Amino acid sequence: MANFATEEDVRVRFQLNDETLVPPALVEVCIASAHEEILLRLDPLFNVEPPQNTLAVGETLLAGAHVFRALAGKDAADQRQLTIGGQHLDAGRRFDALIQTAALTEEKAWYVLEPFLKPRPAIAPADATDTVPVLGEA
Repeated sequence: MANFATEEDVRVRFQLNDETLVPPALVEVCIASAHEEILLRLDPLFNVEPPQNTLAVGETLLAGAHVFRALAGKDAADQRQLTIGGQHLDAGRRFDALIQTAALTEEKAWYVLEPFLKPRPAIAPADATDTVPVLGEA
């Protein structure tokens, strides 16, 4: 099944115009990854041929989150600490900002995609057991 989003969708939505910083191959890999994640959770009851615009928007958002995480990873690998007179100077808060943006964007993507997804199974945090007398209780 073809991707719902395109490279242009991701670039336009997130204003990723610099192809040196964000190469086309990175965007394409992120779109493919987002598409695979969506297909795993997509409810088979929905006919997605042709895909609805909402699916394209959701996939665009999810792919954008993947791009931001990739940029954060690169930023983390490239960061250098500078020490002047015993004081450490950080390279900036760009990594934190990219990770936060990715998390918020992914949350929004799953919210947009929710109507098309399989219902999530209920997860019980703990199972209750029968009551048993403890230490001499009757």
